Amino acid sequence: MSESTHDHAVDGWLGADEVQRSFAARRPTFSSAAPGLMAGDRGGAPILLYRAFRDVLGRYPAYPAQQIGDCVGHGHGHGLDLLQCVEIALGEASEYRETSTEFIYAASREVAGILGRGDGSYGSAAISAMSTIGVVSREMLGGGGDYSGDRARSWGHHGAPAELKAKAASLRLGSAARASTWGELVAAMRNGYPVSICSNQGFTTARDRDGFCAAQGTWGHCMLIGGVRFDRPGACILQSWGPDQPTGPLALDQPSYSFWADRATVERILAQGDSWAMARAPEFVTRALPEYWSYHRAA
Repeated sequence: MSESTHDHAVDGWLGADEVQRSFAARRPTFSSAAPGLMAGDRGGAPILLYRAFRDVLGRYPAYPAQQIGDCVGHGHGHGLDLLQCVEIALGEASEYRETSTEFIYAASREVAGILGRGDGSYGSAAISAMSTIGVVSREMLGGGGDYSGDRARSWGHHGAPAELKAKAASLRLGSAARASTWGELVAAMRNGYPVSICSNQGFTTARDRDGFCAAQGTWGHCMLIGGVRFDRPGACILQSWGPDQPTGPLALDQPSYSFWADRATVERILAQGDSWAMARAPEFVTRALPEYWSYHRAA
């Protein structure tokens, strides 16, 4: 994807304003929510949570490109999908169900009080909506449950249907905590918790030989971190621009719709205060991940 083909207008994060901060203030940082998981920056082998997708589904999901400014729905919905796969890979007896990104987007706008106004939302509002209203799977949408930008816009303006909200109540997010530092991000990754990221940090749109994209420009965007590495310190960011974007070389078995970002850039993103570690259980706990999710067992 060249810079000219990335439509910044459809990204859709509304920024760290008073609304965003009001929701963020209600939740703890990861280090205060799970102090026992903070083990310092030990470095070592990478932590490749995204491999849980392949373990459970046999492939990386081929998510379609977002069509409107509903990236907040995609970042958090794909985060729940990855979290499901992590849990199943670690032994949970459940079946994978792809999350409806449109529902999360609409519910986030409802709790933020911005239904009917333009497009876009906040990560902290999405976390609040997922914890109170809940979530639904694409399967629960019935026929034609594939992603639809028209559905996202309609629900984002008028709210999701009441019958779906009733079903969502039984599928609430267990817990969430703000990842504001590199140490908190690493601790979340090391224990199997994906982290959504919302910021105005832009990037080049072609990967270098190591799979990295450089910081460049400004986007109001929400994406998902699915891995970290320490040889060239950075994080793997999964995006919502389509299955083969950005372009360029891949590294560490990363999905084709991802790129690595250097640690300093990731720290700037986290410092904006709208990035979230997500858990299905009420608390974050220490968990041992499969060795395969580290590079020394890379395929």
